[in-house]
Amino acid sequence: MDRLAAHVIATAALTVTLATVPVLFADASHAATIPATANTAVAPHASPAPCADRHQVGETRHEIYDGITAFSIKEFYSPSCHALYGYSYAWLQFRNLHVRYDVGMAVYDVTHGAIDGARTFIGGIGGPDFWSTPVHLAPKTCYQGEGHYFYYPPNAPGGFIEGDTRSTPVCA
Repeated sequence: MDRLAAHVIATAALTVTLATVPVLFADASHAATIPATANTAVAPHASPAPCADRHQVGETRHEIYDGITAFSIKEFYSPSCHALYGYSYAWLQFRNLHVRYDVGMAVYDVTHGAIDGARTFIGGIGGPDFWSTPVHLAPKTCYQGEGHYFYYPPNAPGGFIEGDTRSTPVCA
């Protein structure tokens, strides 16, 4: 199976997982290469990930909703755990819109066309920080943090809007 087909299948699986959750539970109003050194600062609002020595690798990308930045998508690496994490942060300007949303957070294996470490956050529960599970590095493999989003504005055709954004690739 080629990489594009594998990505389509993996994205479809994540999409089905998010789409099968009843919309009633989606009320958000309640709710490069891996460098030897990198910025180790983690915002004080960040929820804890399993490995405390994580630091961002690659560049941040942004998910845009209705013309504004809704989420930042990043990838973190932990030297002590030899693991990567996908990370997404819901911006306050987006949260203030009170649009219901679901988040799927993962690490995308660019080399093998696979989604690893996927976690689903229904109704924005657990946010505004969303972490994937840890993904252990494989040699000569490139990765990206991946955020998959479902938005449920009242006027959406078909009942929802879908978005998918990845951080820049980093290679082990």
